[in-house]
Amino acid sequence: MNWDDLKIFLAVAEAPSMRIAAKGLRISHSTVSRRIEALEGALGARLFDRLPDGYRLTRAGEELLPIALKTDECLHTFGRSVAGRDDMLCGQLRLTLPDPMLATGYFGDILIAFMRQYPDIHLRIDDSLQVFDLAKREADVAIRFTAAPPPHLIGRKLGTLHQAVYGARDYVAQHRPHDADSDARWIAWGEPDGCPEWIKETPFPHLKQLGHFNSPQIQLAMIKQGGGIGYIPCLMGDCQKDLVRLSEPAPTLDVWLLSHSDTRSSARMRVFRQFIGDRASEIEAALAGRLHARENTAVS
Repeated sequence: MNWDDLKIFLAVAEAPSMRIAAKGLRISHSTVSRRIEALEGALGARLFDRLPDGYRLTRAGEELLPIALKTDECLHTFGRSVAGRDDMLCGQLRLTLPDPMLATGYFGDILIAFMRQYPDIHLRIDDSLQVFDLAKREADVAIRFTAAPPPHLIGRKLGTLHQAVYGARDYVAQHRPHDADSDARWIAWGEPDGCPEWIKETPFPHLKQLGHFNSPQIQLAMIKQGGGIGYIPCLMGDCQKDLVRLSEPAPTLDVWLLSHSDTRSSARMRVFRQFIGDRASEIEAALAGRLHARENTAVS
């Protein structure tokens, strides 16, 4: 049984005439008639007698009426209950990120501060390169790398992710990567074929590659352990006190905070968006590598 047809049945049963019922439903008279006939066909019973002065409930229609009324009230009660929960600062808020680096360091401090300020909102964080479908509520809010967000999502651009070359302080002092005869090595990523374009665009195209690690977390660990220098997001490198920055930040990907338009009225979503929005200028600076002053070159 189609609930929309049951709503039309209820409207016709309670209205003085078919036309008044159609007007209240904001659909045409012929549509009301057609949907009533469809409901009768689905039930295998005639619900109304068609009389010159209007529709009159049959015995089957009279039996269905209290069921329709109870169903209508239950759905309205459920709707009010859900709306009430959405107006409360509690419950789960699911955040999806394209990479765990966005849930650590600077962003990690923001997320912890949010959870402490709103302890009844349970923040669930999923890091995945998979694009979760916000329309299907696979996630409530997403931080994504994108130049063109889908039109059905709302949000704001947080900034542009910048990357730079970093090395462990002791490693840089020992291997002096700026020197032409330096034996420093790259913690590389991508395909291990020759000298990739991203290395050519840094101040260190003369250095050889130690290995290839296509995970920012592994790259960071290898850099910190003195394996070599690496080209990583400033958001990661600037949070590490034992690393020094060896190049100017370069822009890579735009970062957006996105949610579905249907969830904009949720209290949990409102406070989360506001919490992030209040820190927008600092977030933009952190993404660009401007939040903390760093040494451009540790050893020249």
